[in-house]
Amino acid sequence: MKGLRIIIFVDLSDPNSQLHLRDPGVSGSLSTFFITSPKFTDTIFHFSQPAAASVVLGVNQDAYSEVNLDYIKTHDIRLARRGAGGGAVYVDPGNLTYAFIDNDDGRNYLNFKKYATPAIHVLHKLGVDAEMTGRNDLTVDGKKFSGMSSLKIGNRFSCGGTLMIDVDLDQAAKALTPPKTKLASKGIKSVHSRVTNIRQYFLPQYRQITFAEIRRLLLEEVFQTTDLATIPTYTMSEADWQQVELIAQNKFTDPDFIMGTKRDDDFFHGNHFDGLGTVEISFSVDDGIVTHARIFGDFNQANGHLKVIEDKLIGTPFKKDNLEEAFRTTNLSANIGPISAAEMADLMLNPHFQEVN
Repeated sequence: MKGLRIIIFVDLSDPNSQLHLRDPGVSGSLSTFFITSPKFTDTIFHFSQPAAASVVLGVNQDAYSEVNLDYIKTHDIRLARRGAGGGAVYVDPGNLTYAFIDNDDGRNYLNFKKYATPAIHVLHKLGVDAEMTGRNDLTVDGKKFSGMSSLKIGNRFSCGGTLMIDVDLDQAAKALTPPKTKLASKGIKSVHSRVTNIRQYFLPQYRQITFAEIRRLLLEEVFQTTDLATIPTYTMSEADWQQVELIAQNKFTDPDFIMGTKRDDDFFHGNHFDGLGTVEISFSVDDGIVTHARIFGDFNQANGHLKVIEDKLIGTPFKKDNLEEAFRTTNLSANIGPISAAEMADLMLNPHFQEVN
């Protein structure tokens, strides 16, 4: 892969790894392990295929507005939350997930196109007219088949995405319930009309290609070799997996982390901002004063201190100038992303942004 120095491929295909990966909370802890473990300091590439259906939330999202909780419970679909930003995704055995772990060189963090390039090149070879659109989506024929997200801890970060190959689209559409502003920003009315599987776009000679063959093509593209035996490969030890399990137990399998607290505010407003994503705010107002506020969204800033913003709003008069002043003192760029105090104030004041769910 030109411009990216890949050192290690972490092979997760062994039986022990597959056993651990059955829990989406554990698989979601892998990035944190690879980023924080002193054992790994070079670039890492890995991919996995979910053993069962699950919905994975972005770190800043509201589970109660993004997911049909009754449906996923009835259909035994697991719910998980990753440490990275981005939006909710439905994954099942028809999905291939890939990720890079890299060191921030000042140019590569949140450079989604760079890390999507190997997948795009492979898909072009298979006949898919894939392209990157928006911040972090891969699309074909105007439909999304991959979403990407990133998590940064210290000077290392993960960047990866999903490839929808044979996903159950009907189940995905019923499991996900994104707010209307997100769908409107894409110019569509439902999840089903927005996403697609890519197998139907493969050239006839590749229409029956297996997941193993796709993984091989990705490895050849990433490492620029057809001899897979020459690729530096690492297999997870049981001691490694115990560390991953500990990370999961401390955070990613915690029901409070996954679900969050159910909203109980007077208002819930949301809007999609180009180059940032969807930002939502749940808030209450009493006698012209903001008494409570919580911020959600699919923006990719995973390490922002949203509580700093929420706490600053409490006690602020519900007026344009006062709200803007409060937002100006909360470092919005670091905590949410490229959004102005005026835009955040308008998000709260404008009834047009009221969400139905």
